[in-house]
Formats: sequence, C-alpha cells, structure tokens
Amino acid sequence: MLGKLEDEEIEKLLKEQYIGRLACHAHGVSYIVPINYVYNNSTVYAHSAPGQKIRMMKSNPQVCFQTDQIRDTFNWKSVVCWGKFEEITDATEKQRALQGIIHRMMPLTNTPSEQPSHGTGKTDVYDEDVIVFKIIFHLKTGRFEINDRAE
Repeated sequence: MLGKLEDEEIEKLLKEQYIGRLACHAHGVSYIVPINYVYNNSTVYAHSAPGQKIRMMKSNPQVCFQTDQIRDTFNWKSVVCWGKFEEITDATEKQRALQGIIHRMMPLTNTPSEQPSHGTGKTDVYDEDVIVFKIIFHLKTGRFEINDRAE
C-alpha cells in the first residue's frame, strides 16, 4: 500500500534519522550530497568544510532536503522538504548547533574522524573553517509504502 505520511509521522522521521541528502542549485548546475544532521522545530542543523555545496547555497539559498527509512523494497518512508539555507555566524548559536550535531553523531560511530570538517578532530571544534548552517523548512511532504502481506 502506498500513502502519504501525516505531519506527526514526518516530524518523527526527521527527528529519528541522522543522514539526509541536501540538494542545491546555482548557475545552472544542480548538486546533491549526503549530510549528517540534527532536526529541531522545522530546522535542520548541519556543518561542513568550505566547498561546492556551501558556495552554491550562498549563491542560491533555496534548497531541497530528503531523508528516508528503508526496511526493504516494499517497506519504506521518505520525507522531502524545501527550505532556505542560513549560515550560522553568531558564536553562541554556532557552538550550540555544533554541540548538538556532535552529541547526535558520536554515539553512531566507533572511530570519530580526525578531519576538522567533522568538528571532532584534535583541533579546536569551533575552528573558523567549520561552517555551521541551518536549513529552515517552509514545506514538508512525506510518502510511504507498506507491504501488509502476512509473512
């Protein structure tokens, strides 16, 4: 059975997942990349080293975000959201967002990365090279498929 996720189910999936795909478009080029994230109040918080997605989002802050939960080919949930990129430059907000991301990600890994872009290396986790940003959603949709055959 195919169907639409209700608002509560969309919120639950966004909060439970920690990897999503961020799509951006600038200068006639589209780009999609997986990101680690934390979700709260219609906002995704994430971080990145400087690079293509940051340049593109600064040029065109309108982005699309997708996450899903896939059990198998016929049992899945998917959420697609549209929103606006904002770089977090306030030191207190940046620290709070980055700590939330680190606390969410660390239990999910056995070997934290030493890369400064992950905010977990031996260098200062609030290094200026780490860009912390948020995507504020203005539209969210969700779909699902459930195979309800008795196994």
